Amino acid sequence: MDKEELSNAIIGCVGDIDAYQLPDAKGYQSLMRHLLKITDAERQERREQILGTTVDDFKAFAETLEAVKANGQIVAVASADAVAKANEKRSGLLTVKNIL
Repeated sequence: MDKEELSNAIIGCVGDIDAYQLPDAKGYQSLMRHLLKITDAERQERREQILGTTVDDFKAFAETLEAVKANGQIVAVASADAVAKANEKRSGLLTVKNIL
């Protein structure tokens, strides 16, 4: 990733979180932030983190993803019937482990 690609990624991300919204969407977003107790200070901190992202941050994230891919597990909560249907489509995709 070069600096231009990084700039485009940052601009795109900021554009997504601060996109133009019609009044109804603004109201909905305001309600969701209120219900989730997301403050303006937290939103500003997120913007600053995005604007401060470096190429090294992307490299570190890629290394983390590789570690998860090699050693991680994906867990889903589902019914036994849903697991059976998924395994019909892709044999051996999921295994069932009862936790209760």
